[in-house]
Amino acid sequence: MNNDPVITYKFREIKNVISSYLIQVLPQFHISPIMMYALEFLRKHPDCIAVDIANEFGLTRGAITQLLDKLEEQGLVVRKPHPTSRRSLLIQVTDKGNHLINEILDAYHQKIEQLFIPYTAEELSVLKKLLEKLPL
Repeated sequence: MNNDPVITYKFREIKNVISSYLIQVLPQFHISPIMMYALEFLRKHPDCIAVDIANEFGLTRGAITQLLDKLEEQGLVVRKPHPTSRRSLLIQVTDKGNHLINEILDAYHQKIEQLFIPYTAEELSVLKKLLEKLPL
């Protein structure tokens, strides 16, 4: 395939806009982007430990401890004893954390949907088909 710099530029531009939308949405929920990313990671990996989060985001153990302390103080996660390791704790998203993630994602998706207002139903159908082909 012939690389088209316009396509790659547009994808980078889309990524930047969508990232900025999350940053615009989060303040009303009183959490930071890294807190949101950690909650999403924990929701996808319900039986992980702190080092798993540190490895995923390239953070130190100290930074992860501070992050988890904040999330736990807000009642968004709980630390539970690990079933096979006395030195580790499982970190799980609480019902409150899941509810918050859903609220944030609803607001975030509404913001993203604003990008599609100028398109016709037919154009959106074509876009959807093209996006479904992406190997993600």
